[in-house]
Amino acid sequence: MVSLLSFDKTGLQFAWDSTSLSSFVTCPRKYYYSMLQGWTSEQRSVHLIFGGHYASALEHYHKHIAAGVSHNDALRLVVREALENTWDRDNDVPQDWLHSSKTRDTLIRSIVWYLEHFKDDPMKTVILSDGRAAVEYSFSLDLSEDYTYCGHIDRLVTYGDADDIYVQDQKTTGSQITPRFFEGYSPDYQMTGYTWAGQAIFNMPVKGVVIDAAYIAVGFTAFGRQAIGRSEKQLEEFRTEALHYIGVAKKCHEEQYYPMNRTACGNYGGCEFRRVCSAVPGIRSNLLQGSFKKRDRWDPLARR
Repeated sequence: MVSLLSFDKTGLQFAWDSTSLSSFVTCPRKYYYSMLQGWTSEQRSVHLIFGGHYASALEHYHKHIAAGVSHNDALRLVVREALENTWDRDNDVPQDWLHSSKTRDTLIRSIVWYLEHFKDDPMKTVILSDGRAAVEYSFSLDLSEDYTYCGHIDRLVTYGDADDIYVQDQKTTGSQITPRFFEGYSPDYQMTGYTWAGQAIFNMPVKGVVIDAAYIAVGFTAFGRQAIGRSEKQLEEFRTEALHYIGVAKKCHEEQYYPMNRTACGNYGGCEFRRVCSAVPGIRSNLLQGSFKKRDRWDPLARR
């Protein structure tokens, strides 16, 4: 059995992040299939691919800027990196994600347009007491004596007239950016966890998260920004709630039974495991082996 950093010798997960926590709360059976057993669909989500390349480029740009690289040079570096990372080397052609608006071309366009749009951004990267820029920071913090919460903060920034401190996060969407879009992140495990962790790690009054959203269309990319705050009571509620659900997960582990949440099957266009869960129990293993592939088990403490 492969040794995993986030699990004890019985296979119980003790290090959690927003991905595994959200998965379990949404549906314990989905968490079991995807997080614990590692089943994933053959076709990786274009939204995850595109969003991953986009966020990585902007994160690396701010790291270059913090190191003293000029805007133009940093822009060239991250565009080149994105072009290299989206090239299909086996077939010597650009990667094709089979999507009308999220393509390699619109990815590069969106990176360039975002960095030009915010070239003179008053938002600044926080410089820590040791002189380091608060960019690309992986964290792991004690939720309790038994459990750890971990994740990765891309950037800590000052924002607004009062130079309040926020965590910055990048999101891409195929829909217009409206107030309703930002409302979707309240409440939210990822954003609340970022705020809670930011306060604990940096010992600073982190007020919440600033979300920079990019609307990716065929012919253009549009941007929107909003700060989403969290109060101290909301942060304490997050910790209490996280420990509650982790306790439920421990019970599932002890009983080796992860029930379905049948009300979540249709979320976001339908769960990828819906066909498996709809089948009679005796053939589900065969359906998983025939329609999915296995990746490494999700391990929040593994290095990015």
